[in-house]
Amino acid sequence: MESTFLSSNNINLFNKSCLDRLIRERQSKKIETGHKSLDRHLGGGISLRQITELVGNSGTGKTKMCLQLCLNVQIPKFAGGLEGAALFIDTRQDFHPDRLQELAKDLEKEYKQRAPDFQASKMLQNVHYVSCPNAVQLMATVLSSYRHLIAHPNIKVIVIDSLAFSLRMLDDGAQRFELLLELVESMRQLLREHEVAWVVTNVLTHRCIGDQFHVVPALGEMYSHLINERIWFSRSGQCFLGKSWKTSRLIKDSR
Repeated sequence: MESTFLSSNNINLFNKSCLDRLIRERQSKKIETGHKSLDRHLGGGISLRQITELVGNSGTGKTKMCLQLCLNVQIPKFAGGLEGAALFIDTRQDFHPDRLQELAKDLEKEYKQRAPDFQASKMLQNVHYVSCPNAVQLMATVLSSYRHLIAHPNIKVIVIDSLAFSLRMLDDGAQRFELLLELVESMRQLLREHEVAWVVTNVLTHRCIGDQFHVVPALGEMYSHLINERIWFSRSGQCFLGKSWKTSRLIKDSR
């Protein structure tokens, strides 16, 4: 009797080639960052169905890029965009609508000729906002994100600024790590079911390795294996791309 595992009714696990995967990745939708060189290295911008982390010290431009992504995701389809919406999860209580409005007005001017209906006021309406001052509320918001996506299916990017802020307020290291794993798994589950991108920010911290202190991203080394892309921001305005600082490469700005 033929084994159930060999039944022709079962899914063939070996019917895709590496070429199929490459074509799929090249055809996948992207969200432009506004940084031409970075977009080129990312194959067009931030990928949907992935977790992208922006890491750097305070004042290096992480939040600004998050705000820009919330606007760029709305670029009309006929202009090469996704014509979507955004969800901004604020854990630092440092969200400034006026900054978002300024960026929206700049984007409106940029697309005035090609898309006269692409106006700043409409862009602001398409950025949904949630305040999460502690880790419990952050977890609850991430878990309920799927309901928000059902109500607003045009959301294509969800920003958490910052992922590390709420978690680092927890004194229990084991509890902090367990919650981090639950958060990432919930985020990945959402990616499996919806065509959306997660963009999270992180900070740099000092860690003693051997007898020396090193500057490393917060949340630990294992966490770096759970994200898809990591973009490093420096005070000089330069961007680097790579999971670890040693393997990161400089993205030269050609704007």
